[in-house]
Amino acid sequence: MATAKKNHTTPITIIGGGIGGLSLANTLAHFNIQFQLYEQAPELTDVGAGIGLSEAPLKILDKLGLGSDIGKAGAIVRHVYMPDKQLKIRRKLSVSSETICIHRARLIDILKNRLPESCIHLSKKVTGIDVSKSESTITFNDGSRISTACTVAADGIHSVIRRKLLPHIRVRYINQTIWRGISDLALPELFKNSFLEIWDQRLRFLVIPLDDVQTLWLAAKPELPGGKDDPKTVREDLLYLYRDFHPALKDLIRSSKNVLRNDMNDLGTKKRPWYVNSVVFLGDSIHATTPNLAQGGCQAIEDAWCLAFCLDKHGTDYQKAFQAYQNVRESKVMNIVKTSWVFGKAAHSKNPLFHYGYRSILTHAPEFFLRRQESFLNDLSYLQKL
Repeated sequence: MATAKKNHTTPITIIGGGIGGLSLANTLAHFNIQFQLYEQAPELTDVGAGIGLSEAPLKILDKLGLGSDIGKAGAIVRHVYMPDKQLKIRRKLSVSSETICIHRARLIDILKNRLPESCIHLSKKVTGIDVSKSESTITFNDGSRISTACTVAADGIHSVIRRKLLPHIRVRYINQTIWRGISDLALPELFKNSFLEIWDQRLRFLVIPLDDVQTLWLAAKPELPGGKDDPKTVREDLLYLYRDFHPALKDLIRSSKNVLRNDMNDLGTKKRPWYVNSVVFLGDSIHATTPNLAQGGCQAIEDAWCLAFCLDKHGTDYQKAFQAYQNVRESKVMNIVKTSWVFGKAAHSKNPLFHYGYRSILTHAPEFFLRRQESFLNDLSYLQKL
């Protein structure tokens, strides 16, 4: 992960101003590579509730000089609890590697604050793209066009650019829905600086600290995609669904100002190219994963570092840079996508033997078994292949 400082005179075009796109902008700046970033929204922010950052992305963000700001804005997770719905502890694990949970909007603020305003273009929604080996021509909703020698599509799981260039890649739904909210209440002192994962009768409830004041909660259940909530009754509906859970958990739902709902999905694990001619994909636009391992944002940050390193190493030989990027990232990412899918299926399985068997593994397996997964998620040794 050594860094070289070269002059790059051809700007890289980034489409998407979320965590992946802004992380790439910061890493390109770190390598002294020029860029221009285009975001469809009128401002850089995030409507999501919170994000967990494991050790690997934190190491990268620290190399970018952002580690201290993230540490101050988030909460360190020191323990993982697996209690029952009445908060009776089934298992407790100490977190052996650094993990910080942070509000997504705060992370976006930190990532954008060091970027020059002249390189950020807002209210620029992509409506079309024409691609050749030497350049791409991108059309925006305001009628403007740009031509660029290198485009990075970081525009999420519903990427307009991927749908145009790789239409065979389809969004895959796991038939589960997740609700998210942020409360100003805290759980009992016993669970301070702790992540809680609760499984009960095909329902899940997760609790994550965001700072000393705010707590993120997530509630998941089996559900076909496309369902909608009534904003006026969504809290009451969830309180009824989780009516047998501990009062402290229901208080988190009751006290949240906003409740977000999403159908869980990913892009599957079938082999696919990560680039087409002068366009390369990053993060959810090419390897979106279900949130069960909390790795979507983490893997986008790893993508950003790896891609910037490859662009710095190979200069304007973009095909070589793109192939090197995919070669070193693909195996880890696809393993995460697969594992997260299996985890979600087990958590909500209709088969009680499968459901309780998997839960038994989590609550009774030797600690080294669980540490292996943690070690894999935090492994950056693959970057040495570059």
